[in-house]
Amino acid sequence: MPPTLSEINRMNTGFFYDPIYLEHDTGAHPENAGRLRAVVDAVESAGLLPKLRTRAPRPATGEEVGLVHDSGYVRRVEEAALGGESFVDSPDCAISEASYTVSLHAAGAVVEAVQAVAEGQLDNAFVACRPPGHHAEQDRALGFCFFNNIAIGAATLIRRLGYERVLIFDFDVHHGNGTQHAFEASPAVFFASMHQDPRTCYPGTGFAEERGSGAGLGYTVNVPMPPYSEDGDYLDILRHRLLPLFREFRPQFILLSAGFDAHRDDPLAQINLTQMAFDAMAADMKALAAECCGGKLVSILEGGYDYRRLSECAASHLALLQSDAG
Repeated sequence: MPPTLSEINRMNTGFFYDPIYLEHDTGAHPENAGRLRAVVDAVESAGLLPKLRTRAPRPATGEEVGLVHDSGYVRRVEEAALGGESFVDSPDCAISEASYTVSLHAAGAVVEAVQAVAEGQLDNAFVACRPPGHHAEQDRALGFCFFNNIAIGAATLIRRLGYERVLIFDFDVHHGNGTQHAFEASPAVFFASMHQDPRTCYPGTGFAEERGSGAGLGYTVNVPMPPYSEDGDYLDILRHRLLPLFREFRPQFILLSAGFDAHRDDPLAQINLTQMAFDAMAADMKALAAECCGGKLVSILEGGYDYRRLSECAASHLALLQSDAG
């Protein structure tokens, strides 16, 4: 039977997930396997899986992780995991024996996603992985993160696939310090972050005056949001301040650090967004991708610690990427 018009119009959206992500055992910790179980259950319950191109990722290679991280640091993460240590660098960064391998699979999923979208195999993609990545620095684990998944994806686009302008929009409630530091001297990556005011929220970076350095000056934009900011506050800034800057940059590829911990019910911060705002931001960024770069967009899961709200928002986010609307 030939495809229907709606099937022809439907976005060819990749869903990158592997049960190996559940093996990163953090114990009684906010960032735990229950987060992804809830997301996958919600995606299945919404009937989305048959509409998606599901992909089981491979682990990132040493060369791929080395695009962002020092080799000595990578060895230190491996040795700590296999050596039975309970954390790397900070008690926040809890590990188990499987954590090094799982972290490689998280980074590898992002590499495979950007490659598949760049090559036209997929229109866009969502990477449902853990551990998250945007706090991880070149040589240090921070904020539940070991390898900076989105930074590795951006570096792959620039250094391996020949892209010259990559946009990263980070709407996790916590500033993506590691991602910013990876590219703050580069004009090839425009990094924009909306997050709770760093005077009131981890990790204490991401002030408005942090704008990049050297050739990258002006290609970093931080928008600290006051505690208890709401949907309208976020959308007003995105639409009237950030989107004009994004259009001026003319991205060839868009990456999203999709943290859903700015939800009003999340326990780790004090921003009062609802699912409506997350949906609207996703729709705006998908429309920008269609306008600027042939729809090339990959979204990577970061934070979100209320299972119900995380799963609702992530499933809706994925449905928006897959929809033929926008």
